[in-house]
Amino acid sequence: MAEDGGSAHDAETPEGDAAAPVGAETERRGSSRRDFLKMGGAATAGLVVGGAIGAAAGASIGHEAGGREGSVDLGAVPARDEPGFDHIVVIMGENRSFDNLLGRLYSPGTVPPGETFDGLEFGDYANTAPSGERIAAHIYTGSIDEIMGSPDPDPGEEFPHVNTQLFGVVDPPGNGPAEIVDMRPPFNAPPAGTSATMGGFVTDYRNNLERIRRGSPPSLDDVSRIMGGFSPEQVPVLSTLAREFAVFDAWFCAVPSQTYCNRSFFHASTSHGFVTNRDGGGYRKWLDAPPVPTVFDRLEEAGISWKVYFDELQLVSLTGILHSPTLEKYWRTEHFVYMSDFFDDAKNGTLPAYAFIEPRLVYNHNDFHPPVGVLRASDVEDDVVIDAAVSDVRAGEKLVADVYDAIRTSASPRGSNAINTLLLITFDEHGGTYDHVPPPPATPPVADEPPGEMGFAFDRLGVRVPAIAVSAYTRARTVIHDEMHHGALAATLARRHGLRPLTQRDADARDLYSVVNLDEPRDPASWPLVHPLYVPPNTAEDERSDLKNGPHKDKPLSPPGRGLLGLLLAKYGSSDDEDPTTYADAYRILQAKGLGLFYPKKH
Repeated sequence: MAEDGGSAHDAETPEGDAAAPVGAETERRGSSRRDFLKMGGAATAGLVVGGAIGAAAGASIGHEAGGREGSVDLGAVPARDEPGFDHIVVIMGENRSFDNLLGRLYSPGTVPPGETFDGLEFGDYANTAPSGERIAAHIYTGSIDEIMGSPDPDPGEEFPHVNTQLFGVVDPPGNGPAEIVDMRPPFNAPPAGTSATMGGFVTDYRNNLERIRRGSPPSLDDVSRIMGGFSPEQVPVLSTLAREFAVFDAWFCAVPSQTYCNRSFFHASTSHGFVTNRDGGGYRKWLDAPPVPTVFDRLEEAGISWKVYFDELQLVSLTGILHSPTLEKYWRTEHFVYMSDFFDDAKNGTLPAYAFIEPRLVYNHNDFHPPVGVLRASDVEDDVVIDAAVSDVRAGEKLVADVYDAIRTSASPRGSNAINTLLLITFDEHGGTYDHVPPPPATPPVADEPPGEMGFAFDRLGVRVPAIAVSAYTRARTVIHDEMHHGALAATLARRHGLRPLTQRDADARDLYSVVNLDEPRDPASWPLVHPLYVPPNTAEDERSDLKNGPHKDKPLSPPGRGLLGLLLAKYGSSDDEDPTTYADAYRILQAKGLGLFYPKKH
């Protein structure tokens, strides 16, 4: 199985690597692993605007005159009658704040003339440790594996943890190191109307570390990890696309909490009053939720095409199961298909009006989620990789690069193509990683509705997350400051296709048309080439027996993988089923419970 979940793109080596002898490649990987780009502010400013980062870390590639190597002749692709887009592709990553991935995208010396950017290089941002030390926001340093697997361990992301991160409050005090099921009201929430200080990330991370280590006090270095983030060179794909097209520096997730709440808001404009993925009854609450309409239902009613693309080995779609009260009737249809179908559709000009891409969540996840319990390629012997089964930010960047390249080279004169397709790259929630901007108030989905789970009234948004828009009608180096949130997707589809709003939240949301700021489209032949960093090879994913009995059978699952399987077991399991923790567990459960639930076309 290819790294992108089924595309042949992954079989290709990064540009510049194809001709390298095996010995040279091994030496390069060993060297980069020992010490990966210990980048400071000067290095951050070194990213060439309008360029791409090479496959070898730190090698920047500027614009070439005219066409580019590997680009296609798009002369036959017509411009639209007016600036805009006919197709929207969304890829949603996991658990990263804006500051964590893009906070240093621009500095005072590189910001576009007359422009501003709400990033970390324009102020002095820090948290204070419980012991009194000031810990400044900083760029991750260390080996490539340490950086790409940061923060490790994973921060707290549930509603009480986020309250502490935003307000610095632990109330009652016993909530500090407690498991989420043992936390008590008011769940670290301050009195209504309290302003967020963004000063409690260190406090919450320290509490989380104490819980994980069963009361053992963490060191200052351990606690400091939560204030780290990536330089542009360390995330070359996202940084290049954010600079070459549009970046939103005020896009907030919908709920100050976890994945399922925010993914539910993205497509249904509500989370049914839930602020956690699971409660004392597990994941069952999502399956028993009212069958509220989603954007997919609105599109279906209007006869507008849509698809959800997911990983073939995963067998089931998280979106499909999360919204099963409404979407189960579409499971065995052409609406739920594999990632290999995405690349075919992009090439053939058959992308739907709305396409949603789910990163791989179970095996070797490429969703950007911090790699909790994941084996990383940190052990080397004579510069030879012993175990390179990694799943970290590099894998997520490669997925984004493959999706972008598929759209950039889409040259069908009819149907979808690079000119009429908008790509939105965003994230479900911040996952406990640091951001310095307080979330604003929010419109509740339904007016005068009583507070939901843990007493939350859904009257404030979650933390800022990365959001990048790629369009032929978008000027390079566009920075959009409008306050945005996850309701923007539904608002955009409503405007484009004349659909009814889902709730008051998306009815009041801004849409994505602010990214359309050119009268004539940019020739995709002039778009940047992106080069993800080298991603060490994973296990032989196409050999399913390897997942069941092979050397990686005991590899731990990430939280999104465990959550997806938890939903599946909540729907089709029994009281005797134990929580899955390993690849072998995942293989067993997916084969027993997931096989045959979704029937993508051609499979």
